[in-house]
Amino acid sequence: MRSLRYAQRPSFYARGLMAPVTGKRRYFRSITCSLALIIICSSCDGNPMKYTAEFEGLFDTHAEIVGYASSQSEFTKYSKTIYDEMSEYSRLFDIYNNYDGINNLKTVNDNAGIAPVAVDEKIISFLIFCVENYAVAEYKVNIAMGSVLSIWHDYRERGVVDPKAAELPGIAELEAAALNIDIKNLIIDKDAGTVFLKNKGMSLDVGAIAKGYALELAVKDAQAMGMMSAIINMGGNIVAVGKPLDGVRQRWGVGVQNPDLIVSRTRGDDPILDTVFVNDRAVVSSGDYQRYYIVDGVRYNHIIDPETLMPAGRYASVTVIHGDSGIADYISTALFIADESKGRAICKKNGAEALWVYHNGKISFTDGYKDLSKVYGGYSSIDG
Repeated sequence: MRSLRYAQRPSFYARGLMAPVTGKRRYFRSITCSLALIIICSSCDGNPMKYTAEFEGLFDTHAEIVGYASSQSEFTKYSKTIYDEMSEYSRLFDIYNNYDGINNLKTVNDNAGIAPVAVDEKIISFLIFCVENYAVAEYKVNIAMGSVLSIWHDYRERGVVDPKAAELPGIAELEAAALNIDIKNLIIDKDAGTVFLKNKGMSLDVGAIAKGYALELAVKDAQAMGMMSAIINMGGNIVAVGKPLDGVRQRWGVGVQNPDLIVSRTRGDDPILDTVFVNDRAVVSSGDYQRYYIVDGVRYNHIIDPETLMPAGRYASVTVIHGDSGIADYISTALFIADESKGRAICKKNGAEALWVYHNGKISFTDGYKDLSKVYGGYSSIDG
C-alpha cells in the first residue's frame, strides 16, 4: 500500500463502517491541524479508485473522507477543498482563540456591550442562519447562551480534573447569567457587515451548530468541483455524497453507536446499535455520554436546556437524518432537549428523520427512519 501525504500525519485509518462519535462538542480548543491522503485500494477494471483522506484539529476533532475518484490528484483536489474550508470556518467560528488579521466570534464576544465588530460575510451568513432556525427548532438551540454554557463548561472541566471536588453550579449563578441570553440582543447589520452584542455580559456559543453548518458548505463546494461519491465523517457529523462507486452498493452505510456500551465500555458486545443506508444526506447524533462529568454519582452532560438551565436528560442519544448537515446539526440538539412529541413535530416541519434512544433501552423512531434502517426496517446497502 502506498502512502501519499501532503501535511503532517494521518490521524486514523479508514474503516468499512463509519460510526458517528455522537457526543456533541461545543468549543474549539486545538486548531493545530494535520492532513494526510492514503490510497486504500485500487481498481483493475477501469472503475474509479477508492481513496481516504484524514485530518485532525479542526473544530477540536478528527475527520475522515472516503470517496471514489478517477485519480489521486482528483481526490486530493476534493479533500483539500473540504480541509481548507473547514480550516477557515474553524477559525472564524472559534470563541476561545484569537488569530492575526481575523475578527472571529471571540472578537465579537470580547466586544459585547462595547462596539459592533466588522466580520467576514461568512460569519454574517452563519449567524443569520442560526437566528432564522431558532424558531424552527422550537427555541431549543440558542447561540446566545454563551454566558450560561461557559459556567457549565468551567464546572465540568474542574469536575473532570478533580472528580472528588465535582459540584454543580448554583441556580442563582445560572439565572444571573441567563439575564444575558436573549437572542434579540444579537444585532446583525448585514449592510455594514458588523455584529454587536448589546449586553456587556452576553456571549455567543455556536458549538451545537457550527461544525455541521461549515461541513455542508465545504461539501457543496467540493461537489461543485466534481466530487460525486464520498462519505465524510467530521467528528461524528456524517455527510454522504452520491453512492459508493464499487459496482455493488447503492447507498453508504452509517453506523449508529450504542450509547450504553460507550458509557459502560462493555467488551464483546456490538458497539453499533443500528446501521442506516443513505445517499446525499447527513447523519448527526447528539448524546449524553461523551462529554460529561459526575456529581454524587449522577452523570451531567454538556447539552443544556434553555428553559431549566440544566443538562437535558430525557435520552441517551438522538440521531437525525436530513439533506442538509447544518440543519441536521441544529435539529439533533433540539431533539435531544425536547420531549419526543415536540421532536416529532420538528422533524415533520423540517423533513427530517430521527431515532431516539432512551436510558431504559426504549427505542423510538420516525417512519422515514425505519425505511433507511438495517435493524428496524431490514434495509441494506444494495437496496435501491
